Amino acid sequence: MTESASPLPTPQDRETWSRQGYLPVEGLFSREELAQAAQLLDGLLAAKAASGSDDWTLQQNGQTVSEEIIFTADREPRLKHSEIFRKCEAYAAALLGMPVEYAFDHVIRKTAGIGQGTRWHQDVYYESDEVYRYKQRVHFWIPMADVPLMGGAMRYIPASHGGRLYEHRKLQGANDSHYVMATGFDEAAAVDVPITAGGAILHHPYLLHASGPNTSPQVRTAWILHFARPRTFSQNLWYQTIQMRNGWRRVKGELKGRLKSLTPAAG
Repeated sequence: MTESASPLPTPQDRETWSRQGYLPVEGLFSREELAQAAQLLDGLLAAKAASGSDDWTLQQNGQTVSEEIIFTADREPRLKHSEIFRKCEAYAAALLGMPVEYAFDHVIRKTAGIGQGTRWHQDVYYESDEVYRYKQRVHFWIPMADVPLMGGAMRYIPASHGGRLYEHRKLQGANDSHYVMATGFDEAAAVDVPITAGGAILHHPYLLHASGPNTSPQVRTAWILHFARPRTFSQNLWYQTIQMRNGWRRVKGELKGRLKSLTPAAG
């Protein structure tokens, strides 16, 4: 397949990014490029649905209203070789004025008609171990189809990316720490940002953002890609140490859960 030219940010784009903390960019990808990525993401989501719900699946009245898969490009390596990945990487490098590397990605799907919105949060809340990289980092929100206002459009608090980490409260009844809501800001300042297929919305990791419910008749699938300046040698060693620690904690948690399930209930 012949690679198409990668659109690059203009001086006005850089100014908007710096001032507002988010940047809608239309026409980044072709229909063919979207279709190829959507097919790979659909395969991952179908496999997830077949394996049953997990902590990354939200249900109401027995129906799935939102589902998510993290590190999708590790699960489906062809995503890293897609034109969408390549174009986002090039755009992020040009926007920041430095080389970048893949940092994280996930896919979120909101069910048609009943898709639950995402509450206000800052992405930096979830990766506090690497705050030092958050000054030079870009997050791409890439819908696989048009997202009108009623289709679960993204919402932003402009210029809320100055470096303050707002308080995030765990939602009552949630089973895992990723169900949180940021507090301590004026929601009246929010801006809704519908976007058409082929576009993307870039946002800063400190920017407060959310999404509305998907009340449209179309499923809303979005691939979210993070790029950041490369880690230094010492930062990479620290990151590997943190990953090992977190991996061990997950293993201990799973073992604890299994042992608890095998222990007879008292009485």
